[in-house]
Amino acid sequence: MRIAIFSDVHGNLSGMEAVLADTERHSPDLVVFAGDLCLFGPRPAECLRLLRERRIPGVIGNTDAWLAGRDGAPDKHQASLAWTQPRFTAGELAALGRLPFSLRLSPTANAGDDLLIVHANPRNVDDIIFPSEADQISRWGHIRQYDAELEPLLSGIEAAVMAYGHLHIPGVRQWDGLTLVNVASANMPGDEDGRAKYALLEWRGGRWVGEHHRVAYDTTAERDAFLAQRPPRWEEAVAALETDGYYYPQRI
Repeated sequence: MRIAIFSDVHGNLSGMEAVLADTERHSPDLVVFAGDLCLFGPRPAECLRLLRERRIPGVIGNTDAWLAGRDGAPDKHQASLAWTQPRFTAGELAALGRLPFSLRLSPTANAGDDLLIVHANPRNVDDIIFPSEADQISRWGHIRQYDAELEPLLSGIEAAVMAYGHLHIPGVRQWDGLTLVNVASANMPGDEDGRAKYALLEWRGGRWVGEHHRVAYDTTAERDAFLAQRPPRWEEAVAALETDGYYYPQRI
């Protein structure tokens, strides 16, 4: 069983297309989306339509819930919501809101072997699971989330691996026998690597084996889409794409 998982597209059609094209090289049995599909990019509806056209199963992210009206968004994102929502039909927004909270894939009859896929964590779509303590020190110079702080989010979860996105930083963390795989993001990279990213997980020899993949793609089409569509903060996005090759306004 080979599963490709991508997350956090945020309206970047080019990044999404690049990831999907790259997954085909590995002939996965299933491609799964891990939430946050549309908001903040210039082509939000096109991303949803591609997901539905390919019949890719997915889970709901926090920004998907905002767009669908399932949860309220912070005030600072109201302008983006107001621009984005009219680009969908009512049926499309309803479909976005029907995405499940989680998906579970079972290679054996033992639930302890399962692969659990969520957006942020198994309790909600908001609270962040940071990289390992060692990675946190390497990245930020201090620990922002100790292993003990994961207890309320992860206790009682029966699975071998939990795959998720939300933070936009690829990583693997171990917690009480559970392997935590952040599949990273197809857009807005939290690790300052502008390539689109996803994870490939394979059940092999009685265990899950995972690897991250990074896909370079031409961001010209995204820059041109920002120029043509002019969503909120489009000038900032164009400048970042031209200078850095990626746009990530909400650094954690």
